[in-house]
Amino acid sequence: MHGSFQRITRRGLMMTAMVAIIGITSTGTNALAQTQTIGVSIPTLDNPFWVNATKFAQHAADELGVKLVVVGAENREEKQLADVQSLIAAGANALVVTPQSTASAPGIIALAKRANLPIVIVDRYPGFPADNPDAPYVAFVGPNDVTAGRDVAKFLIDHGAKKIVGLGGTPGSSVAEGRQQGLDEQIKASPGVELVQYVGAGESEDAGYQAMQNLLAAHAPGTIDSVWCFNDGLCLGAFRAIKQAGRDSEIKLAGIDLVAQALDLIENKTNYTFSTGGHWLQVGFGVMIAYDTLNGHKPISTDIRLDMLGVNSDNFAAFKQQFIDNPPPYAVKDYTITNNPGTKAQTFPLQTK
Repeated sequence: MHGSFQRITRRGLMMTAMVAIIGITSTGTNALAQTQTIGVSIPTLDNPFWVNATKFAQHAADELGVKLVVVGAENREEKQLADVQSLIAAGANALVVTPQSTASAPGIIALAKRANLPIVIVDRYPGFPADNPDAPYVAFVGPNDVTAGRDVAKFLIDHGAKKIVGLGGTPGSSVAEGRQQGLDEQIKASPGVELVQYVGAGESEDAGYQAMQNLLAAHAPGTIDSVWCFNDGLCLGAFRAIKQAGRDSEIKLAGIDLVAQALDLIENKTNYTFSTGGHWLQVGFGVMIAYDTLNGHKPISTDIRLDMLGVNSDNFAAFKQQFIDNPPPYAVKDYTITNNPGTKAQTFPLQTK
């Protein structure tokens, strides 16, 4: 149903990346002088959120007339470092990278600095500002994770949650820490609400399924009533575990990312009640900022935090009409300094009208 979210297969993404790398290697420096090439490194190609992010990044690149090379790190720091080295060796003119962890970010930025390439950091804050002298980068673009974590918790609490369990992201990730902070802040601001248990589970659906099975075994019926999830991947796994246990009538779920499977469950008014997101645009925004940098324009802001769009059954129809049935045209050039010197921002908002 949600075809306009532009699902593409992991194999398709990998083939696209391989063809692009071969193309860079074979065309040589003369072609690179004519066509700018931006290398993108993301944590994984095997996740609906990153599929959506990559698809929009490719749209941005097509609109701007640049070549895009996308590689996935398979959630391994050592592979990501090797991937970035390969992108540099293949002749990329700029990099857009989502670090696998905060700890790995300085090494990646150092690789770009040694190669004299501009690098934009996306999604996972490296822990230091862009203009620092030791590991400088162009800009950071990512979600407002604290707000997102708070919004998910608030929705659950506003809809009756009293005994919440949390399925967190990968420990050490700035995204996981920010969203957990938002959860904790909202719990503290809500008298009578308890965070029964928090588990750093990871990011995948399988991880969510396994973690939720353990939580269900540890907490008998009546002791928990809702699940706060770091992302929709974990939440989909948790949803499956809860349904198999026959406890879907007593436990509500809410997550982050607005992936198609989660939206289906929200539309059908299941116990999967809420998701927030839209930040799949961030990789494309990184491409736009890298493009402007290659054309001699400094970023308007070096620290961009994106607000997200929350979707539940009440506003699903409006969201579906605007972003699924009639997706926005995404006027990329209007938000690049190179093509529109008067632009006030290099990103555009995601919001229902």
